[in-house]
Amino acid sequence: MNLKLHINVPEAAIRIVDLTTSVLPCVVGRDSEVSQVAVADSQASRAHCSIELEGDAVFVEDMGSRNGTWLNGQKITRGRVYHGDVVRIGRTHMTFEIGDNQPIDPLIGQRLGGFELQDVIGRGRYGTVFKGMQVALGRAVAVKVLAEEYRSDPESVQAFLAEARRAGRLNHPNLVQVHDVCQVGENYLLIMELMTGSTADALRDSGPFDEPTMLRLLLHVSRALAYAESQRLVHRDVKPDNILYNEEGAYKLADLGIAAPIAENGVATQERIFGSPHYVAPEQARGGAIDGRADLYALGATAFHLLTNKTLFTGTNRQVVVAHISTPPPDLGKLVPQISDELVDLIMEMLEKDPDDRPENANEVAERIEALLKSPPKPRPVGGRKRMPRVRRRRRYRS
Repeated sequence: MNLKLHINVPEAAIRIVDLTTSVLPCVVGRDSEVSQVAVADSQASRAHCSIELEGDAVFVEDMGSRNGTWLNGQKITRGRVYHGDVVRIGRTHMTFEIGDNQPIDPLIGQRLGGFELQDVIGRGRYGTVFKGMQVALGRAVAVKVLAEEYRSDPESVQAFLAEARRAGRLNHPNLVQVHDVCQVGENYLLIMELMTGSTADALRDSGPFDEPTMLRLLLHVSRALAYAESQRLVHRDVKPDNILYNEEGAYKLADLGIAAPIAENGVATQERIFGSPHYVAPEQARGGAIDGRADLYALGATAFHLLTNKTLFTGTNRQVVVAHISTPPPDLGKLVPQISDELVDLIMEMLEKDPDDRPENANEVAERIEALLKSPPKPRPVGGRKRMPRVRRRRRYRS
């Protein structure tokens, strides 16, 4: 199995260490006498961490280091690493190249303008997102670089810049803040607030979310969506990859650049269908006019996934989209019996096929979550209890 480390030590050239034919486990640290992979980093311990194989899985384990071992921004004792994951020891970043995946991005370690690109932390519709450093301010940032195949297309460049500027005009504590957009040589950069990780990462690394965590996430994201509604925008792509969190435990919605404007009649007209198949609202999948309630459906589908570790529907993209339009969702209460009926009811209401049967807007969702947090629901009895049927609401959406 191909296994390489891209080692980035500040003020030094990037070094690639090929562990494909090495005897594992191996030790990484600053002392070459006890470490098979030595790094010139005074903040790393003599024997800092080990790398080992279990079958085809790669694991990193801290060896009682002074400053800890960090996997994708999270301090670990032991954790599995995947292709593109980043392990930090001291000031050193190690990006893992595993298996026959695409090679690590060649921009890692480069300086574009005043920004040093350190690690790949994500990929979006138009390009790659790097963890970076704004050198003049010593500020950690996220840097999105427009993909090479789009740079020669003036329409794509203008779309990238327009979306960046649109996102930069928005300011809310539960939206990922856009700092700047600029051109450096042939590259176009979007500079953003750096977050710890996405809820997709958290689900993969730690398993399904519990109810208190989900209530906090729903509160934060519904507040962000309420702000978007106040700015007459529909996000159109709410999903676990676009809900990020920081070290303080705040959840923030990212990628508002593709948001669609809400017209005077209270709806947004889609020129093209956006959205991810596993989270797309039925009316959005049909390509018709949408409003903020499409985002509530996507948030409900995201909550379902994070609570159960399963998407609402499975199959090909086409099969999944058709299921969103015509197939009732699975019963969340049966899949996760330990969560309260009140939370189940709210999420299932957000997943109604007809927008008129969902909460009226994101403000309503936030208010209902706030009420649950003030008076936490009692745990469901063993075996659950039968929930009373909910009366469907039919009303006109208020823009």
